[in-house]
Amino acid sequence: MGALAVQLLGAEHPLAGEWLRWTAWHPELRVTALVAPARAGDTAEELHPSLFGWRGLAAQTEAGSADVTVILPDWDRAVPPDAGQQVDFRSGASGAAVLPELRGPSDLTLLAGLPPRTLAAALALEPLLQGRVVSPREPIGHRLSGEELAALRPLLRGHFSFEAWEGEGLRIPLFEGYSEHDALAAYRDTFRGHPWVRLRRDLQIPQGVEGSPACELSLRVLEREDPEIPIPLLGVTSALDPWPALAARGVAALNLSRGWPALLGLVPEA
Repeated sequence: MGALAVQLLGAEHPLAGEWLRWTAWHPELRVTALVAPARAGDTAEELHPSLFGWRGLAAQTEAGSADVTVILPDWDRAVPPDAGQQVDFRSGASGAAVLPELRGPSDLTLLAGLPPRTLAAALALEPLLQGRVVSPREPIGHRLSGEELAALRPLLRGHFSFEAWEGEGLRIPLFEGYSEHDALAAYRDTFRGHPWVRLRRDLQIPQGVEGSPACELSLRVLEREDPEIPIPLLGVTSALDPWPALAARGVAALNLSRGWPALLGLVPEA
């Protein structure tokens, strides 16, 4: 059998360009249709100037049949009944495949509609909670909005309180006697062999994240205003370039749902 035919609904969205880029060498997927009614006739390269080699694929007005239909965030029209398997990136969408690395205790970590800032916060917090190095005696400081925090809570294990924090990234209270090295060990245990998470031992501006599906976590121990409080604080900043990351995770989820290796088409074959 040949590669599966894929159509992109709402192909003018930046995420569509990233899907094209990440599946360009996928042995089992082939994008055959771009659906963008307002940009019908424009080539993929005109829709997404950073692409190269897609000039022969032009946007069309109507969706049709396909083996796989990728629904981009801004698509507000009907999905055809013969759309095949759906990968739905719209906010609030359900039924999307789950990627194991982020599976929460209630299996609520759906790929669909997961805000990138929330995804980065989950990547920053979950290993520490799993590793039991976070103290529940005081709240975790965050800079997420109420909506982002509501999306984050189901992704995390354990019962921890949160509070607004004006600093950069996350402020995480560690157990008394624990250190940055304990947190680093927890991250390494969780993300060993994970190609999309990089760790840094400082809080400088993230490097090499833009244009890739990587999440970069930087950490250091923070100074306390009251030195008499024995619980150390860990500062974690997380950076995630949203559209490449979500597209790569979408391809990985589709791979898993088909029984293929999660990273098929995303990394060079050994």
